[in-house]
Amino acid sequence: MQQSELESQTQKVYKVDHPENARQLMHLGKIISQCFSADLSNWQAYVQRLGQPNFRVILQQARVVGGLSLYPMGQWYGGQSVPMTGLAAVAITPDARGQGAAVTLLRQTLRELHEQNRPLACLYASTTHLYRRVGFEHAGSSCRYSLPVNQIHIVDRTLPVTPIEISEQALFVELYRQQAQFNNGNLERNDAIWSSILDDKDKSLYAYLLGPRPAPEGYAIFTQKSARNPYNLEIQDLVLLTVAAARRFLTFMADHRSLADRMFWQDSPAAPLISVLEEQSYRVEHLERWLLRILDVPQALALRGYPMGVEAELYLKVVDNLLPANTGCFRLQVSDGKGKVTHGTRGDLTMEIGGLAPLYSGLMTARQLQQAGLISGTEASLATACTLFSGATPWMSEHF
Repeated sequence: MQQSELESQTQKVYKVDHPENARQLMHLGKIISQCFSADLSNWQAYVQRLGQPNFRVILQQARVVGGLSLYPMGQWYGGQSVPMTGLAAVAITPDARGQGAAVTLLRQTLRELHEQNRPLACLYASTTHLYRRVGFEHAGSSCRYSLPVNQIHIVDRTLPVTPIEISEQALFVELYRQQAQFNNGNLERNDAIWSSILDDKDKSLYAYLLGPRPAPEGYAIFTQKSARNPYNLEIQDLVLLTVAAARRFLTFMADHRSLADRMFWQDSPAAPLISVLEEQSYRVEHLERWLLRILDVPQALALRGYPMGVEAELYLKVVDNLLPANTGCFRLQVSDGKGKVTHGTRGDLTMEIGGLAPLYSGLMTARQLQQAGLISGTEASLATACTLFSGATPWMSEHF
């Protein structure tokens, strides 16, 4: 049986739609809570945070057998914010697994996002194989570090450190954006992401501004996590715009050493903060890759930023078995840090849609992707692609 015939039959069995009523939404909540071993009592708060329109359910006849949630936001690439929809809480009830429900749910959702002109989709995968079947591929990292506070030997109190109220979200947003735009993969956060960071109903959050309030150079938001001493410093969000801010932050953390054990934070695998340390006393606690899916090839390529001072063109050939509009040859012309995309006459650099994701994000160079068997091309096209998609190591601090 051909794949298209199998998909057609599967679509007759399942229907993907918005939840019709509170009963369907609650049924989805029970499935997601079971799949991720989460507390169902948090479901209503989660729904309120994202908004009911950002949920999808998959029905087998009239029964909800799974679903997912959506985070419409953006993601920074090459200094430009590109619209992106995050997929989260993808869940299928255990008795309906292995029958095509998850693939159907993903295919229908990705087609819907494509029709809405969303150029990118991103997610964290519990099983990579499933998401690769619909065009996702590794594109960046989430890295969690820890550091004993008594191993911080920097003493620099040049900048002031002052408490700031969590309610001053506008200031956090402004400072975060200054940092995010130079980091490939960083989110252009929506209200739901900010709420997950700043919501202090179940924990005591402490926020401090680094530098004078008229011209701050960063901030730190953290909790002190432990039932008893010593406690750990869990950094919820961190912006360090200058080396002075980084040194002041580390000194501030070290000032907790009489009662604190370790500090934990999310950072890039390159982690500029580590370079400020005098010794390599940190530890990588967790390293995970997130996945990206290019939903609209011309739009995605045109909206991302490129290195300034580079004048080049690249002919690509892309194959996308799910979204036919992405299949074909494209000509990418880059000038003054911007890209223009038109239909091309040849494909010097060839890839399936999944192979485009790690090139687009900058996770791997074109030559590395060639070694991995994800793209192929002429020597000239590989060299051009390496230049055009160079930049900061893609990462994000959030987990959605």
